[in-house]
Amino acid sequence: MTLILQCVGLAVLGGIIFSIIGIIPGTDETATMAPLTLIIVLLGFPPEAVFCWFIAIAVSMHITHIVPTAMAALPGSTMSVPMVNNCIVSKKLGVPHVALKKMATCSLMGGIIALPISILFATILSPFGTMIQPYIGLIFTIAALLLAYMSSAKFGAMLALLPFAFLIQGAQYIANASLGSSLFVSIFMGITIGPMIAEIFNVFIPSIKEKQLRSEKSKVWLAADMENDKGKFPNPFKIVTKEQAGRAACGAAISACTFTFSPVGMTVMLGELLGSKKKGLYDSTMTSLCVKSAVSNATYIGELLIPLVAFGLPLSPVALGPAAPLFNAPPRFSSDPINNIHSLLNIPDFLIFGFLGIVCGASIAYILSVKYARKWTEVIFRGISHEALIGSFLGLICMLAFYEAGILGICIAITVGLFGGIMHNIFGVHTGIQFMAYYASAWIVGLVI
Repeated sequence: MTLILQCVGLAVLGGIIFSIIGIIPGTDETATMAPLTLIIVLLGFPPEAVFCWFIAIAVSMHITHIVPTAMAALPGSTMSVPMVNNCIVSKKLGVPHVALKKMATCSLMGGIIALPISILFATILSPFGTMIQPYIGLIFTIAALLLAYMSSAKFGAMLALLPFAFLIQGAQYIANASLGSSLFVSIFMGITIGPMIAEIFNVFIPSIKEKQLRSEKSKVWLAADMENDKGKFPNPFKIVTKEQAGRAACGAAISACTFTFSPVGMTVMLGELLGSKKKGLYDSTMTSLCVKSAVSNATYIGELLIPLVAFGLPLSPVALGPAAPLFNAPPRFSSDPINNIHSLLNIPDFLIFGFLGIVCGASIAYILSVKYARKWTEVIFRGISHEALIGSFLGLICMLAFYEAGILGICIAITVGLFGGIMHNIFGVHTGIQFMAYYASAWIVGLVI
């Protein structure tokens, strides 16, 4: 009973926090989910509670991130970017509130469908875990090359893997010489905050700062609530049509098994494939939004659960980024040797605590999205500065780096962050490629030397 109370308490807390974070436009999943999850792990909570927490925050954020996307055409997070164009159309049609409720419902549906399917797929793949362990460095390198080639930077991103790998291993060499041990948190968090560090660095470059100066505050227009929606709690079974629900479910089931692909790429591809073929602008827009919202949540859960349940190794963009503390959180969790959530929970645990996380996260986020979306969006836009949010997470990450390696940890985090942030912001070598390069760096440098 104590364990269940811990799981529920932690999941509800995570649902509240990330329901609010999801409403703030422009937030990055890795920069917000990873550091808080790392703190939860290092505080010593039971593995069941840690897993329940992460499922809850993933589900809640992927429900509420559609609020600013639907209401103001501003992406609530990276994963909601593929929905912006459809939301612009829904605003022009005068139905952003309808789009919001459909997306919230299908996001919840995607999470519920993805959990059992991804666990089933993971059990099929799990016998191959011992076979791939000796070749993990090569696998990470191949995955990094494929991910780099699929990005907008193409061959530039592939070439960037080499200097980035040397930077990582150089930092590890300094850490081993100074501390007698290698680093994980400082380097991982450095990659996480890279785009933010590079943006802040722009302030100190006069020519760039001058281009980015603004003379007035941004203006955001929010659509009005429907009068007949006030005071009612919408029935989720009446929000989407049977066809929309069917297509969303189909997209969620497919994406729950595609753990090696970019989650944003899967959202775009399946959303266009299953949603945009409908006749009529309204039907096409709404169906596409339903599919994309379901796929967004399902992909995230699938990319977490398949590597976690089957291998215990971070072999997907989500596992390498937001969910990395479930795989590696020294001194508690590690993937080499494997001693993490994979080895501490069994299949029934993943199912029970996964559904518990979905229920706890959605109980906050769904109500917030479908009933109080406009009111909360206005409060967030007026009362919470985006710069304040960035500053708070930068401070949190500096604290974690200092906890691991003192001033050296902070210096390494900033160094890796600045280099990685410039590659991300200017050259399109996104953080997903950098995370994969981090895990492949030892094999790459060893091969070259």
